[in-house]
Amino acid sequence: MAYDLIVRKKSGFASDSNTPIIIRDDRGFPFYDSRSLGPVESFNLPAGKYFVDSGNFTKMATPVYFKKDKLPFPEIAFATLPLNFKIVFDTNPNKCTIYWTQKLIVFDDGSGSGVDFRNVPRPYFDFILNHEYGHTFYGYGTLYEPEAYESYCDRFASNRMLDMGYNPSQIKEAPKATLSSRQDYRKEIIEQTLLNNA
Repeated sequence: MAYDLIVRKKSGFASDSNTPIIIRDDRGFPFYDSRSLGPVESFNLPAGKYFVDSGNFTKMATPVYFKKDKLPFPEIAFATLPLNFKIVFDTNPNKCTIYWTQKLIVFDDGSGSGVDFRNVPRPYFDFILNHEYGHTFYGYGTLYEPEAYESYCDRFASNRMLDMGYNPSQIKEAPKATLSSRQDYRKEIIEQTLLNNA
């Protein structure tokens, strides 16, 4: 039987059985599912409210440590992330765009790129949002070509998601689900970056 789980800050959990861990977010969307991973000894959860459908686990004293990627030198070294910008959903052919002067972040509602970001699993949403945050530092054409800086933004997103409490398996899945086949090289880079993390 499913039960509610409140996580007040990034936390690690130790699994005490081989029962698959299946967790949904507060909207009922899939959040963490260990069935494709095999037995999982430990995992993290970001702060939030969840529904646990399956799994036996207990909270640990500290989160699980996952090594972050070392990123190249940013094009703008001392910029500030737009963490306080308003997020809205509207027609957007680019999945997500930050409008700096309006202090606005616009996710597509499905009428532009074809993906309604109101209705995607939270790891997918956070990957795209943090990728756009990465453009605060990469993507000005001063140091790197587009193929490079788009990948740097992905890796920036990966690092931020690890900080939030996501697991490498969730981060690897996000670009696979949100990027087109033309971006396969970016998916492979994230896969290799997180290769040694479960």
